[in-house]
Amino acid sequence: MEAPLSIFQMQHTFFPFLAVCLFAFIHLYIYKALLKSFASSALFRGFWLVVVWCNFIGTAIYFSFLHKAPPNQSLYLVLSVCMGVALSFLVVTLCYQVCSFGILWIKHKRTRTRIRFHMKRVAGIMGIVMVAYGIFVGTQKPQVVSLRLEIDGLSAPLEVVQLSDIHIGGLIESTRVRDIVERTNALNPDVIFLTGDIVDSPLEIVRDAVSELANLKAKYGVYYVLGNHEYFHDAHNILESMHAMGFKVLLNDIDVITHAHTPLIIAGIDDLVGDREAFLYHDLKPDIYQTLHKARETNLISAPMILLSHQPKVIYDLESISVAESALVDNIRLILSGHTHGGQIFPFSLLVSLQQPYAKGLKKLPNFAECYLYINQGTGYWGPPMRVGSVNEITHFTLLPKSIL
Repeated sequence: MEAPLSIFQMQHTFFPFLAVCLFAFIHLYIYKALLKSFASSALFRGFWLVVVWCNFIGTAIYFSFLHKAPPNQSLYLVLSVCMGVALSFLVVTLCYQVCSFGILWIKHKRTRTRIRFHMKRVAGIMGIVMVAYGIFVGTQKPQVVSLRLEIDGLSAPLEVVQLSDIHIGGLIESTRVRDIVERTNALNPDVIFLTGDIVDSPLEIVRDAVSELANLKAKYGVYYVLGNHEYFHDAHNILESMHAMGFKVLLNDIDVITHAHTPLIIAGIDDLVGDREAFLYHDLKPDIYQTLHKARETNLISAPMILLSHQPKVIYDLESISVAESALVDNIRLILSGHTHGGQIFPFSLLVSLQQPYAKGLKKLPNFAECYLYINQGTGYWGPPMRVGSVNEITHFTLLPKSIL
């Protein structure tokens, strides 16, 4: 057991180190490309250098607390915002440099210099606005996003609530979790789905906050699947706590609920990062085939299925299933995912497409008979309490038989 644990600890050390190196480059780039030439004297250049250096130190300290309890919540908030400031000014600096190419045709050097100076002032103002707006939106309580969907095979309406990516730990404390629970229960759901990244700190640090989830109430109970972040914080310990709260934990497994005398299959797979973490969690590797075969073994040939997968790119695995076994996926009516946070801070949402099929929202999947994919933007957030182009979200579905709409 010692060997894999030491590797796991090395991984926890490597990511913060890599992140600090990346943000060192980002801060240097912002200073060189935007702030240094913006200053008209050595005194002001020195001032901006100190500001950039202090922001970098704050970001570096923030990453040092990723896997441990922060000493003070107010300090931790400031440190996390340092990261958000860097990301926001990275965006406006890139925009400034792209726009500056548009004035290269101006032959008069003094005119170009004057225009660039004003462009930098605008970029600086936009960076401040982006930070302020991002913090305002990111610190809001989760919005309830309501959808009504036709599900072939249902005989009566079903009220469903999805929570995803709460990231309990750091800035997401007991008070915030308690509010999420109260807002969820107020929707009177028949069933609640937790689609991963619910816990994002060692359980011994956040046990009180996690225990607030035990107050979630639904007619058919609460279902839980792993997200990638749980693998970073002793997934087995987290799974034990979910079992202890009475949640139905789906590890490449299925369950059947009977709603209005009609069966509905709930399937859930381990997070796809389990393949990478197999050296430590050999029993928590994702297996979509095993999950779907278990569904077929129920002999509920026409029962609709809801599939819970933290990462939306599970659809690639489903699409790769051979024609001979395509009947395994034909009854999937709805796939619920999270992971992407809707990009959290635009334009980084554009990078999501490099790894995932979609960033957020409802998608009708063209390669499946009657199947929707929904990607929750995250009930909480990761990193700085900022959102630009996305919101904190509690998703409320009203699933209806086809004949009702």
